[in-house]
Amino acid sequence: MSGSSAVRSTIARLGGWAGGLLSGLAGLAYPTLCLGCEARLPTPHEALCPSCLRGLPRADAQAAAAMLAHTRIDHAVVLWAFDPGGTVRRVQHALKYGGRPTLGAGIGRILGEAVREAGASPDLVSAIPLSRLRMLERGYNQSAALAEGAAEVLAAPVADLLVRTRPTLAQARLSAAERIRNVAGAFALAPGADVAGRRVLLVDDVLTTGATLAAAALPLLDAGARVDVGALALAGA
Repeated sequence: MSGSSAVRSTIARLGGWAGGLLSGLAGLAYPTLCLGCEARLPTPHEALCPSCLRGLPRADAQAAAAMLAHTRIDHAVVLWAFDPGGTVRRVQHALKYGGRPTLGAGIGRILGEAVREAGASPDLVSAIPLSRLRMLERGYNQSAALAEGAAEVLAAPVADLLVRTRPTLAQARLSAAERIRNVAGAFALAPGADVAGRRVLLVDDVLTTGATLAAAALPLLDAGARVDVGALALAGA
């Protein structure tokens, strides 16, 4: 190792140590609490204690599949049923709006396990991309955080396979028909993305009508990929 490399290595180790110390001190001052029961959690990267995690309402697999039955998507794997005012909603909102992208990796690993149990074996994992404005507003892509965790469990690389072709309205307050129109043609294959003959797991945080995932899957399917989708929560079923 050269002298300059040794210096950089030492600085990196010191930086990691300092970051860990600061994180630990912050945890003592502001302990992370379970989003379900408010019990203290050991790290800020967790959302729920084991008891609350076990008690979350499971998503209806048949309802999720029915939402995407009109598409060429192979499988839909969704973890939990969205519960307005409940724990799943708090987890999703903390991840998406609460400035806590680190929650995504842990939840993504749970999603990855569920995908594996469903028998899917993706070659690539990719997230629904945010628009440039949403990224500037939020600072991170919550679906990308989920994708990273899922990819770790599935031993498949994460790839940015899609781009937004135009801005879209937030889907939350739109009807089912408006959602379809809103995202129609809003996604394209990223330059240089090679997906022909490959199986892609496409990840989003919530499956409501399937409009966003169906629109995002289309350019992948047209390029010769096989597509499965995964999400944290199922809403609207």
